[in-house]
Amino acid sequence: MIVDGERQVAPTLSGIRRDHVARYEWAASVLPARSVVVDFACGVGYGTQLLADAGHTATGYDKSSEAVGYARKFYPRATYHRADGICPAGAFDAAVCFETIEHVDDPVALLRSLRPAKLLLASVPNESVLPYGAGFAFHHRHYTKDEFLELLHAAGWIVREWYGQAGDESEVERGIEGRTIIALCDRDDTVNGRPVKFEEAKTRVAKAAPVQVVEQSGFAPMEAFPNPEHVAILGLGPSLEQYVDLVKRLGGKHVYCDEVWGINAVGGVIMCDRIFHMDDVRVQEARAKAAPESNIAHMLEWLRVHPGPVITSRAHPDYPGLVEFPLEDVLNRTGRAPYFNSTAAYAVAYAIYLGVKRISLFGVDFTYPNAHQAEKGRACVEYWLGVAAQLGIIVNVPKTSTLLDAMNTQADRLYGYDTLDVTLRTEGERLCVDLVERETIPTADEIEARYDHSQHPNAIVEASGGR
Repeated sequence: MIVDGERQVAPTLSGIRRDHVARYEWAASVLPARSVVVDFACGVGYGTQLLADAGHTATGYDKSSEAVGYARKFYPRATYHRADGICPAGAFDAAVCFETIEHVDDPVALLRSLRPAKLLLASVPNESVLPYGAGFAFHHRHYTKDEFLELLHAAGWIVREWYGQAGDESEVERGIEGRTIIALCDRDDTVNGRPVKFEEAKTRVAKAAPVQVVEQSGFAPMEAFPNPEHVAILGLGPSLEQYVDLVKRLGGKHVYCDEVWGINAVGGVIMCDRIFHMDDVRVQEARAKAAPESNIAHMLEWLRVHPGPVITSRAHPDYPGLVEFPLEDVLNRTGRAPYFNSTAAYAVAYAIYLGVKRISLFGVDFTYPNAHQAEKGRACVEYWLGVAAQLGIIVNVPKTSTLLDAMNTQADRLYGYDTLDVTLRTEGERLCVDLVERETIPTADEIEARYDHSQHPNAIVEASGGR
């Protein structure tokens, strides 16, 4: 029920209690300009819209479908989704978590799920001023400042500054000891996202109470680590061999990149941090039933027990590692039309969504004879790589791949310069082009051969580079 005596519900800000509004006004003022911010447990959305009105890209999550619907109707200048006890995986600069932690049986898990953000703004009722024992039907506990500090540290956050509110009509003030404690926190990356003595800290701060059962949202739990800067996306095409050779020589995948993402069956072949399998497993099960010894059937065997994250179109209770692709968020973050005709294209778009700085692709080749008849995807992957390049993301494709015509010579990749030798060089940050006229020009037969696309190119050439 949306009106339960605990949640602030009104179609305009004039109906919301002042201290609640003041928290969001303060948050909007202290966040870096134009932040991408998540408002977790957003309620009916008045605060999320305040953040959006201040120039931030604001997304609200709440476990109540009714509250999300109310927010979309009355506070529509922000984006809203339904989610249960942890924040779905995604990319955001900051997280706001007000009037929430005291309602959660496992607040460490919640606060850790917000760790894609570098900045956290969170509040709790002050046990020293507003004792839990006074009776709060919807709360699990209240916190002293020391207990709140311990909780935040256990979840991987460092408190930068303390704020507070004296009463239920108060503004936010620095350092005040009032009924509400507010912490402005930075993400603690010193332990690589794994707080020391996590289970011990979780036991100390969690209140002994029955776990609240809520309906499942379709999002599987997912470890929230700092977003990777360099991801390697692996398919099963010929140039995958270059990745294997490269990381063998380097001494491990961690030397080359931050994360490895596998496309479909690659997840059963090579160690991956995330797997992308956009086919609905319900459809795949039908295919496996029709062909029990097929590669699809064998792939489903390990997908059923894989801990994930396996990013897909739709979660399934028999596959606990599946995590639903945040299609709406990706499209809104990238500002692009919904054009995805292959799993690899989804992976590239997801990397853009996370804000990576470098994407390397191996085995995403589309090097099949008669590929135009048998395999979709190349054009779509190249489209999203173009989006990535436009945003300043570095794109690496090995020279054994037909993707981006990487296996062709530089001359073959510059159409129209048949009578000129083209040399590229850099001067500072500027790319310079030198053109020298050739002594001879190609024959008619040589030109016609270049225009003939009936024969598939030989993509297996000597590997050189790829970083």
